[in-house]
Amino acid sequence: MTPLQAVIVEILRARGFKVTEQDGYLVARSGTVRAAFCVMRKMERKDVDDFLESFSDFSGKKVLVAIDTLPSSVLENLDRSVMLWDRQALEQELDRMDGTIGGHGLVDELLSDDFPSLLSEEHLDSLQDRSVGERIVRPAVTAEAVMDMARDSIAGFQRQLQLMPYYVFDYLCPLYQDGELVGEESGTLSVNGLTQKVDPWPDGRELIYSMEEEHTRLDPFVTEQEAARAAIRELMRVHTFDREHVVEEDHATLTEKKRIAPREESIELDPQGIFFVPMWCIEGVHGLMVVDASTGRVVSEDHCPWDNGRGCQHWLDGQ
Repeated sequence: MTPLQAVIVEILRARGFKVTEQDGYLVARSGTVRAAFCVMRKMERKDVDDFLESFSDFSGKKVLVAIDTLPSSVLENLDRSVMLWDRQALEQELDRMDGTIGGHGLVDELLSDDFPSLLSEEHLDSLQDRSVGERIVRPAVTAEAVMDMARDSIAGFQRQLQLMPYYVFDYLCPLYQDGELVGEESGTLSVNGLTQKVDPWPDGRELIYSMEEEHTRLDPFVTEQEAARAAIRELMRVHTFDREHVVEEDHATLTEKKRIAPREESIELDPQGIFFVPMWCIEGVHGLMVVDASTGRVVSEDHCPWDNGRGCQHWLDGQ
């Protein structure tokens, strides 16, 4: 699932839709309302034709979600029943989710009996400079604050804000003892898209979808499938343990250990897509520091030896 698809899923789920993925497209259901979505940043006529052919027998509504300006070849002769979600409308829908604005929105159009009119190419051109798509955990630590943090420890002199990619999964992990189900664990975890490190994912993180602060977005090195395997390995490790049982036998009290563990094939993962966590990376005279900009937590702090006035760069080059 692409980051943009994940945003659409979040919008729909917030209004009670159940969303599944089918051959790279999204299918949403809520009561009697059904809708199929083709979600792409850049869309060509062939993409539209393939989508409409795939859902030619689909009785629900068909929606094109386009962020970049649509070429005239896409708009020409497009069936009026096909709905178009554009960049500006998506941003307004996200504002509705936050309670910033009210009024009639994209999802309301899905639930209505009337189909909206298509937007003109000129109107889409006017939206070119707007941004939407990435789900970013809202930063809470400013550039000034993080430099204050680094002043005493590493004498920081240079900072950079980086967006670290995390695959997020909801999970259900049944637990077994001697082949019998004895309980289950559930929750949400994240897998670092660069290191595959697995951590719990806190509930209620406030999200934004664009940033004015200058930053670098890091792309994941691992696929969602590789991240899922890392998540399952960690769930197997964390939830495997021995429990002591007391047994009375022939006037003797015995204590035995029983292994409780998940079954790998029984663990259920529900991918939530990629989220980006902002990280401040500070270089200083005495080392390097990484701070989670969403929490203020120092993720790492490495002090390098002073080397005849050459400072940290020489130490970094050797790592």
